[in-house]
Amino acid sequence: MSIKISIGSAVYNVKEPYLRQHIESIIRQLTDETELLLIDDCSTDNSGSVCREYAAANDRVRYINMGENGGLSRVRNRTINEAAGEWIFFADGDDILSDNFIRTALSFCDPKYDVIIHNRQIFHQNKPGSEAECRVTALTELPETAGRHISISCLCMRPLDGDRYGMDREAYYHAAWGALYRRGFLLDNKLQFPAGQKKAQDSVFNTYAYFCAKSIAYLPYEMYYYRKDMQGITQRYNPDFTAVSMSLIGHHNDCIERLYPGDEDVSYKYKNYRLIALAVDAMLLNFFHMNNPKPAAARKSEFLDFVNTEPFKSAIDDYDPDNAWWGWVLPISLAKKKRFATLDFLIRHRRIYEPVGKAYGVLRKARKAIHK
Repeated sequence: MSIKISIGSAVYNVKEPYLRQHIESIIRQLTDETELLLIDDCSTDNSGSVCREYAAANDRVRYINMGENGGLSRVRNRTINEAAGEWIFFADGDDILSDNFIRTALSFCDPKYDVIIHNRQIFHQNKPGSEAECRVTALTELPETAGRHISISCLCMRPLDGDRYGMDREAYYHAAWGALYRRGFLLDNKLQFPAGQKKAQDSVFNTYAYFCAKSIAYLPYEMYYYRKDMQGITQRYNPDFTAVSMSLIGHHNDCIERLYPGDEDVSYKYKNYRLIALAVDAMLLNFFHMNNPKPAAARKSEFLDFVNTEPFKSAIDDYDPDNAWWGWVLPISLAKKKRFATLDFLIRHRRIYEPVGKAYGVLRKARKAIHK
């Protein structure tokens, strides 16, 4: 029987309990039409051994070692090349798939679609205990204009009006794990993840994928459980954040030049959303992160260099915070005024930072309403 769905799990130094939960959430539902690729990016812990253990016990599981550590993009691209299935699902090795993932995917993966977006749920330590079976009887087919709008949202990080397309808040198309992709579509369009990029690879890949997609559908069912680990890559201290961000901006600029040349609306959204998000993350994950070991004087110097360097300087100076999230408005407002000490205190004391930020957002909106 031919393989219909390939699940490619990216593995690199995953905590063993998380990795086992991830793998077991998949293997118990594998069928003759499905396969699991455990792709190990040369883990230095026992992750590879755990993967080999499961692969040896199940002929529907394949263990692949990358040979040398090359990052998530190379793992994702290897998934595209190695997959035997008509459809590909990109998973992360510390997350969990729905108990009904394969049964549901097999029911809806129709070759007339290029991409099928689905819902996800965030969890922290334990996956929610109850999980309802999928009651959806038909996919929601998105109009032809949707691909461009989703592409721009992936590029610029400007939220999409999901109601316009019948999608709810749990549809997270920015991430590679937010959808199923028809492998022939990926191959025909030579779609690849940007090799060497260490952050937000999915945003580059999906900017092109949704731009190229001719037929997109939406499945309003939680297919994926995303683990928000405060020690994970998206939360931990990153001393190379500025360099990684500049590399990402280079890839995004290529997207704009190839797909949206001369489009002032896209340029504005990119500046007012994506660059602002990167600036805030630079503060949270680098300059003011509690694990940053540098003395305050060194961190202040790096912070001031950052906010005075393009393209971040213009993005911060020109930021339009109307209807924006407090998590951006507060740090950017303080960064514009070069308030290093205030930011340092607030961000390093997260229990204070959140209520202060939310109060600031409420006061700002009230002040704006009074002046109308």
